[in-house]
Amino acid sequence: MRRLIASLFLFVYLFANTELHELVKIGAFVMHYQEHLSEDKDLTLVKFVNIHYFNGDLVDEDHDKDMQLPFKVADCNHAVPFHTIPWPQGFFVLFPGDSIESIALPLYDQTALPSSHSADIWQPPKSC
Repeated sequence: MRRLIASLFLFVYLFANTELHELVKIGAFVMHYQEHLSEDKDLTLVKFVNIHYFNGDLVDEDHDKDMQLPFKVADCNHAVPFHTIPWPQGFFVLFPGDSIESIALPLYDQTALPSSHSADIWQPPKSC
């Protein structure tokens, strides 16, 4: 049971945080290959992959379908970026598009800076 739960968590983590969610588009890959195969009977899978992945982004009549193939675009739009900001009363989450008002912060206290004389002990001995 533990192995099953661990595998499930690993599966969810990899699909959520890597580009493995692109594997869901394998069906579009197969359908697009079949379309090309119906137009050109001599097209092999290696040639198809070479045309669509190693020749740059060619803009042709089926460019929209080409961009729906797996691993064509690097987008991770399922992740919602947010920032946690420390606040005197605790933490709050700031989502994109939110705004906060600026507040006056106290000046930086420079008396707490370390002295540069503490590095003098690491100097080689000097002869008089």
